[in-house]
Amino acid sequence: MIKNGFKRSQKKRNFGLGAKPGFAAKIALADMFGSHDHYSTRHTHGQRFKHFLVWLSELDKPVKDLRLITQAHLDAYAHYLAERVELGTTSVAYAQNLISTVNTVMLAARRDRDVFLPPSEFVGPRSYIRTDVPDTTADNIRLAVRLAELDNNSRGAAMILLARAFGMRLREAALANLKRLQLESAEFGRVWILDGTKGGRKSRERFVVVGTPQQEALDYALATIPNQHNCLVDAYGSYRRFINQVINPMRTSLKGSGIRCFKDLRAQRMIDVYEERCGQPAPLKQAGNFKRNRDLQGRWEVSREAGHGRIAVAASYIGKRARKDQEASRRESE
Repeated sequence: MIKNGFKRSQKKRNFGLGAKPGFAAKIALADMFGSHDHYSTRHTHGQRFKHFLVWLSELDKPVKDLRLITQAHLDAYAHYLAERVELGTTSVAYAQNLISTVNTVMLAARRDRDVFLPPSEFVGPRSYIRTDVPDTTADNIRLAVRLAELDNNSRGAAMILLARAFGMRLREAALANLKRLQLESAEFGRVWILDGTKGGRKSRERFVVVGTPQQEALDYALATIPNQHNCLVDAYGSYRRFINQVINPMRTSLKGSGIRCFKDLRAQRMIDVYEERCGQPAPLKQAGNFKRNRDLQGRWEVSREAGHGRIAVAASYIGKRARKDQEASRRESE
């Protein structure tokens, strides 16, 4: 994965990649991933690495040179994050992401894994099971759209509506071929999610039946692009520009409306899918006995529409039944 580019020098500050560690990290990541590829990944690692650099700058002996970062620094940083997790000020998932970023940047800068730390070793394993109901009420959605519109970000508003109506991921909403979706909706009454899918996974099994919310979201999105364009990104020339000019301001609109993050829009759609399919509340909304067969049907439907193909992944959207509730339900069905 590491590409040939900037030479490393043990004699020069930050391996000769730049005078400041933050800039050097940016160059190292571009060298590893490609300066024109994986912009979102490089940007995310760059932002997370700033957290580590701030921590290094506050040590009794501040570290401002990537060459001077040792395994002991990583261990101490991990202990610091573990304390934050125990206090509840940092989630396990975010702490793991911060450690993973340090691993990635150090690999990119050093071109070896001599300074490396398994993320779960100190902060514990992350849980992929959703435990909270997304704060994506109809009022919050309307407010988020309105805030985006007031910010002259109609395409950001369109992404909010597409994610809520179709359960699209961020890239899927940005790259969706809206013209194709319009034709499929008119001809079949359903649309297939095929553009911008995670890991390139495309399946004809991943379709969404079009109802009023879906059609309204699609119509709104189509109204934001000129006739010669097919997706929301087209007018911006690159996904990088689209992130800066549309996605980042859209995130601000979401937070201003009380919606925590873009993923919560997708999660709410999957909760709706589960409840419509099996006729009972999602696990994160209800404790106690439940219809086991219906629960399985709902989970399979979530898995299909979310584009995973694995029933276990449904828990990351709808939650998980408590073991005692599962056992009680199993006894009732016998």
